[in-house]
Amino acid sequence: MTLDPRLNAVRGDLADIRLGGQASVPRYAEGRPAHVIAGLVPVLKTPSQDSALDTFFHYGEEVRVFEERDGYAWCQSERDRYVGYIEAVTLRDGKLPKPTHYVASIGAYRYAEADLRSPAIDFLPRHAPVAVAQAGFVCRDTTYAWLDGGGFLPESCLSAHPPCSPDLAAAVSLYLGCPYLWGGRSFLGLDCSGLVQEAFRDLGRSVPRDTDMQQNAIGEPVAVTRIADLRRDDLIFMPGHVMIYAGEGSVIHAFGGAMSVRRDNLAELLKGWSQELADFVVRRPE
Repeated sequence: MTLDPRLNAVRGDLADIRLGGQASVPRYAEGRPAHVIAGLVPVLKTPSQDSALDTFFHYGEEVRVFEERDGYAWCQSERDRYVGYIEAVTLRDGKLPKPTHYVASIGAYRYAEADLRSPAIDFLPRHAPVAVAQAGFVCRDTTYAWLDGGGFLPESCLSAHPPCSPDLAAAVSLYLGCPYLWGGRSFLGLDCSGLVQEAFRDLGRSVPRDTDMQQNAIGEPVAVTRIADLRRDDLIFMPGHVMIYAGEGSVIHAFGGAMSVRRDNLAELLKGWSQELADFVVRRPE
């Protein structure tokens, strides 16, 4: 059996010790726990600035680090199991401290001072877990919270509980108009599967990162050949792309053809692509 290197920490010279006999390599590592301390961290295929981008790890995301060398950490996300290289400076060893709040807006800038005119030192995406050290800093009619890790966030962006949406279509609608970004999964840019993954977080569910993984893991396949038989929140897969049915004949997707998250009429899309709904795989979330 060939192990998928996206979801298994294995390469020619090193592997996760938990893989046991599944990997034939000269060296194994147990890894150490760490968590991400920067808002959006590129996850690369190789330890190089010129490497291809696979995805992003987000602020507060817990990882297991198997090797650190030349400024890069080879690690695996504890959230969606994705493996890759990130800059080691974006990590702090140890488990994530218990959060007091979560970013509940679509995203929030972290400021150097409790002042919207001070430098924005980072961007924290929706769902980012934070520990508020002190609250109630008021400047220019805005109230800020000082974070345990440094910097100030507007209190209006925070909630004591993870943010949620009533259903999948409502969750993806939050990102309408956001730019398309290969590997992205935040307000600053998303690809199609990143949009699905982040939307499911609003439902309290963790799903795989890439479309091929999602197609095999989310819900159940349904035999739908007519748009009229689709249900709101159905996922519509084609090779390398996924769309969310939003009802009334429309889909929402992060579309590379338009480089944005947009709502499109499904019938018009199919006509433009010279395809039928039967050509796609439809999966219905539970």
